[in-house]
This record gives sequence, C-alpha cells and structure tokens, in this order.
Amino acid sequence: MKLSEQLRPRRMFWRIYLYGLLMLGGSVIALAIVAEAIEAQGGGRIKELDHKLEQVVKLAPTDAPELQPLMQSIVAEHGHHITLFDVQGRLRRSTANPPPRMLDETEWQTLRLGYSWITREGTLFWVTLTWRGSTLDGYMLREASATRRSYMFLGLVVTVVLLVLALLSIPLARAIASPLERLTKVVGEFGQGRLSARANLKGRNEVAMLGHAFDEMAARKEALIRGQKELMANVSHELRTPLARLGVTLDLVEDGQPEELATRLPELRRDIGELQQLVDGVMQMARLDLETNQAGQPGPRVQRVSVSLPDFLRDTAERFQRTAPECPLALELPEALPTLEVDPVLVRRALHNLLDNARKYSEPGSAVTLRASEDGDAVRLEVEDRGIGVSATDLPQLTTPFFRTDRSRARETGGVGLGLTLVRRIVEAHGGTLSFQHAAEKGTRATLVFPKSPGLQSAA
Repeated sequence: MKLSEQLRPRRMFWRIYLYGLLMLGGSVIALAIVAEAIEAQGGGRIKELDHKLEQVVKLAPTDAPELQPLMQSIVAEHGHHITLFDVQGRLRRSTANPPPRMLDETEWQTLRLGYSWITREGTLFWVTLTWRGSTLDGYMLREASATRRSYMFLGLVVTVVLLVLALLSIPLARAIASPLERLTKVVGEFGQGRLSARANLKGRNEVAMLGHAFDEMAARKEALIRGQKELMANVSHELRTPLARLGVTLDLVEDGQPEELATRLPELRRDIGELQQLVDGVMQMARLDLETNQAGQPGPRVQRVSVSLPDFLRDTAERFQRTAPECPLALELPEALPTLEVDPVLVRRALHNLLDNARKYSEPGSAVTLRASEDGDAVRLEVEDRGIGVSATDLPQLTTPFFRTDRSRARETGGVGLGLTLVRRIVEAHGGTLSFQHAAEKGTRATLVFPKSPGLQSAA
C-alpha cells in the first residue's frame, strides 16, 4: 500500500470527526442560546437595577427620606437586599432581617486587593463604597441572590445541553460498538470450532472491511480444514482395497498355496505400486500446500532453475516413450520458445501425469499430442488425446482429489485419483493455471499456462 493511501483518512475517521464537529457546533449553539436567555431574562431589568443602585450610593451619605423606599423597591423588584454601613462599620439601614454584619479586617484586605465582592457561608455580597464628596463615608453590601439564581439557571441549561449531546452520542457509539461486538463474538465462535461463523457486516468503513476480510479468511480456513478431512477420509478408503488384497496374499502364504499365490503376485505388485503412488501423491501435495502457504506455515521452496523449453519437452517426451512405447506421442514445438524459471522435476512430473492419463483413456495405438506455444507473457503447454472424452459435468471436477469420471471407475484405468490434483498444485505453485477442454475431435485437451517470470507464489 502506498504511503499516501496509508495516511489518507478513511470513512470511520470522517464519521467520528464529523460527529465531533456536530457536537462541538451543538455546544456553541447551546451556549449562545443560554447567553441569549440570560440576556432576555435580565435585559432592561439589569439596567434599571444599576440605575437604582447608583441612586442608593448617592443618597446613602445624606440619609434622605426617599432612601428607604428606594431600597425596598430594589428588594421587591429584583430580590437584592441592601445594607448600608458608615465608615466606622455602624449599621445605617438594611432591608435584610437580620442584617449582615459589618466588614471585618480580612474582608477589607480583600477589597484592598482590588476585588469588589466577598463570600460569606456560600452567599455572595457585592461591596460598593459610598462617598461624601471626596471623603469616604461608608459602604453598601448587596446580597447577590438573583445573580446566584442566574448561575443556577446557567448550570441547569448547560446540564441539559450535555445530556442532549450524550443522548445524540448513542447512535455513534452504537454504530461503532455494534459491529465490533458482532465481530468479537464471531471470532470467539470461530476460535471455539464453529467454522461456519461469519460476521456478515455491511458497509464500506474500516470495521466492515475488517469483517469482510475475516469472512474471507474464515471461508478459506473452513475449505482447507474440510479438504484435509476429505483427503484423510479418501486416503483411508483408498487404502482398504490394496491392504485387503495384501492380507489375502499373506493368508495364502500361511495356508501354503503356492499356485494360488503365484497367480496373485501381479495383483500384489500392482497393489504395492498403488500404495506407493498414494503415499507419494499425498506427500507431494502436502509439500506444495506448504509451498503456497495454504497450511499456514512455511515449507520447502520450489527449486526454480532456467529451463530451455525445447530441450526440456523433448527429454520429457523421450522419457514417456520409454515407459509407454505402445502409445504414439506427437511433439509439436514452434521454432522459438522462451526460457522458463521453473522446477524441472515438478513440471516434468505434471506433464508425465497428464501424458499417462491421456494414454489410459485412449484406445490402444491412439496418438497423444504434446505441444507448446508462446502466449503474450505466458507459455502454454497442451496435452491432447483422442480417447473416450469427459462429460461436460465431470470436466470441472477433474482436479478434485480422488475424483473419477463415470467411465474411469475401474482401478485399471482410474489410478488412485490424485494425479490431476497434483498437476494442478504444481502449476499453481508456479503461479500458473490448469484447465481442461473438449478437443476438436474426440478426446480431451489439458492446458497448462506458466508465466514467463516467476509468480508471487514462487517463494514460501
């Protein structure tokens, strides 16, 4: 993956990021509404209160008769109790019952530091000095009960806003947590042995992509384990017949029947050969499974070397003719073929299996053709026979382990059922493909396609 793709924010990032912006915007709007509400709640009343308080401060040194009614109107209209003291701390007037005490030295020190309020037992008092001309005459204490109510109102509104934002966060939390919980549950079930467990997450965000990757991995693992179980079951089944025949032969030896034993020796040799083919085929497929990392751990590498195709194919054809001289083999090669990086032992075995398979399903004396051609960035190798052919329904299953067509059930022609499976594994280990088609005339054509340069599966 490119660095730009790794750094590019994806769907889940933008989903969380935009939701955070939404919550932030909601908070700003809510605070603006709170400020507007407080302003609407006070508005002109605050200006009126400030005007009356200024009048009280001006009238406090004169002890005018209209001072007390003015203070009572402040209490009635705004809920602020007013208390006046002279400079010596003696009480002049108060609307509170009982009136607050005068300022002590600590509170005076607070005022000297530049503060204009004091706190007593949780109650906030605003302090305003009164003057007679340029001489300090006393001070006014105003209990800020209405201000405290404003703070309480503000706190209540903020609490409601936070509660609403918390409720709005539930869909986001659920959208993130729900697929993760589902994926966690499915992974646990898969780990406990339920191989059919799948997340089946919908969407294209990162969590859904993780779920899709898990489902694909689980499907591959399930197929691998099922294939291993089927392989073991088929191997066990295939071992029964030759082992039973070997047992019968041993019984004949024990019973002392040399004539009967002599007639069974060819069968015994064939059974031993089948056992050798079966064990060899299973071991070779296990090696190739490890090579392509299908077994989940490293295995031996395909030993690639540079191979001159014309010489290699001629040598393969000669070897086959020595083992099957009764089967005519036609070798069709173009004038020029590229050099391939392959494991010659494995590829020769694949071609031999195909040639031998074509021989088995052809009439005696029927020719088999081995041809090669260059196809773009690949090389095509074809083995074609003019034998009994394969039905359209059986053609896709030819490389299934231990599969035999209806016309090859006999053990004389059917073999152990691993030859074509092994061919497919060899070709795939080289990064190539294997396919089967009906030949132009009667018969079957097997096509192997090898890339000119080593495929990604060349290293374990």
